Amino acid sequence: MKSNLAGIPNEEFARLQRGLDVEKWLASERAGHDLCGTMTWCRFCVKAETDPCARAKMREKLDSAMDELVDDIVERETDKPDRETASVLREEAVEEIAAADLTARMEEKPAEAAAAAPDGYAEAVRYRRTFLSRVMQNGTVQDYYTELKNALLGFAGVKARLCKSGEAFRIGRERIAKFRVSGKTLSLYLALDPAEFENSKYRFEDVSDKKTYAATPMRLRITSARAARHAKELLRTLMQRREVSEVGCVYTDYHYPYRSDEELISCGLITPYRVLVRKR
Repeated sequence: MKSNLAGIPNEEFARLQRGLDVEKWLASERAGHDLCGTMTWCRFCVKAETDPCARAKMREKLDSAMDELVDDIVERETDKPDRETASVLREEAVEEIAAADLTARMEEKPAEAAAAAPDGYAEAVRYRRTFLSRVMQNGTVQDYYTELKNALLGFAGVKARLCKSGEAFRIGRERIAKFRVSGKTLSLYLALDPAEFENSKYRFEDVSDKKTYAATPMRLRITSARAARHAKELLRTLMQRREVSEVGCVYTDYHYPYRSDEELISCGLITPYRVLVRKR
């Protein structure tokens, strides 16, 4: 990737280079061998340059920013409710009318919208819940989330990115894993071919038919300590195939205090919206 770094002072590159030298040395000590050439930014390195690691790191940031912008667009277009969510709605016998004009009128002119509701339907409030809000309201999910996120970040070069629908993990531009919460269940999606693990001890779901999960088609529902242990085994298999070293990380506790719907609405992690539903 070609990029213009001319606007960045040389002093900034020198400062960043010193920090990266220390980071690389510590990672090499943990791994037991020299990791030069294996860091995520190394693919952007031009060794003939002054402060090569710093310049490569800056190019990696520029490349990542562009990649995240594209990823946001794709997720907004493809992030639709899965079969599990649809099944829950059917079981509750709730039929929603996804009519944008009626919803808009309800928000802008409640009285007029109520009068315009078809016979047999009534206005109801629903909630769009972000991934983080679902994690905050489920202690068991937080236990598995903390355990597995630390495991993921313990591999060299893995970066996490939190978004509304979930949390993605990448090495460079390649997505290797993703977290989502459906109902009260944490799901981990891995960049492994489900067909390779048929008739194995692992319990998983093949979601390769969904565009959103094309890069991470193996879905693991983390509902027990055994499921979490199997997830870490598969994660090691994934990293070994990519020759990524397990270097460890500073353990971080990702447990959050419980927050009510009202508190999460006030900070924007839950968005209420009005719809029309069939009267029971």
